[in-house]
Amino acid sequence: MPAAGDQVGPYTLGRSLGTGAFGAVFEATHNDTGHRAAVKLLHATKEMEPEVQNRFVREIAILQRLNDPHIVKHYECGLHEDSLYCAMELVECGSLKEVLAQRGSLHWRDAAEVARQVALGLDHAHALGCVHRDLKPANLYLSSDGQVKIGDLGLARDLTNSRLTVQGQTVGTWRYMPPEQITGADDIDGRLDLYALGCILFEMLAGRVPFDGPNFAAIFDQHLEVAPMRVDALAPATPKALADLVAWMLEKAPGDRPATGAEVAARLDQILTNPDEIPEAAAKSAPSNEQESPNLTQRLQSVGDAPRGPNRKVLGVLAGGAGLAAIAWAVWRFTR
Repeated sequence: MPAAGDQVGPYTLGRSLGTGAFGAVFEATHNDTGHRAAVKLLHATKEMEPEVQNRFVREIAILQRLNDPHIVKHYECGLHEDSLYCAMELVECGSLKEVLAQRGSLHWRDAAEVARQVALGLDHAHALGCVHRDLKPANLYLSSDGQVKIGDLGLARDLTNSRLTVQGQTVGTWRYMPPEQITGADDIDGRLDLYALGCILFEMLAGRVPFDGPNFAAIFDQHLEVAPMRVDALAPATPKALADLVAWMLEKAPGDRPATGAEVAARLDQILTNPDEIPEAAAKSAPSNEQESPNLTQRLQSVGDAPRGPNRKVLGVLAGGAGLAAIAWAVWRFTR
């Protein structure tokens, strides 16, 4: 695996931004323009695995089609010593997962604004036939100008191109998966991502995900059969209209959820502008740094008066072993 100072295509690698099971991401600088980017490469041991290569190519192909301020931008891709690399927008202020690990939960206005921006990015992707399928706090990045950007589209499904899609598999992250994703349904659309966004919005407000458990089987069963608690029962400062929206996004049947990201964003705009009912707890919990830090990223990363929530467990990702996990869950559920 290359290291800081190495050349990858026209880029000089800088510090490592993260390493995962399949690859690593480096901060990098374009040698001719001086433009900074994030360069993603596969681990040498994974380069020959067809599914890993296909996932990487799928992410590049989908990113090339998307152009929205709330989605990480694709710059270019190429070969480095017979291995693919991808250069993309460098988003410098970390992820929502890191914010929640430090803060626990967010003020309802900040949570609503994060969700509004994500909903707009999803609406753009869905309009072009792209369903993310792995939306979670770790895949939502914060820029210095206060933008929230969706990244990590390696599990995305392109509804317009079957060659870029693997159907009938259970992939995603357990705590954010809607029922149709758990069961491996082929007939999916953008409402799958809106359910995941509902889970994230719930987590931002309450400091915990709507469904949790000791293993994937327990979590899957709750997604399929258990109604989530009202988020305003756990976070009393949440306006009723916002809690109603979360409940709507977490409906079990896709047809019972909002139809588009634009619809979610419009509802959040309305709530932020003129919430119908603001609980007394909400009126007392306005962030003290709101005037000093109008930038959303600055507010999220200011922890002096941060609300606290339950400690968050490490998320389990159902990816490489998805098939075995899905089979084990099905056997457990239908033979108990």
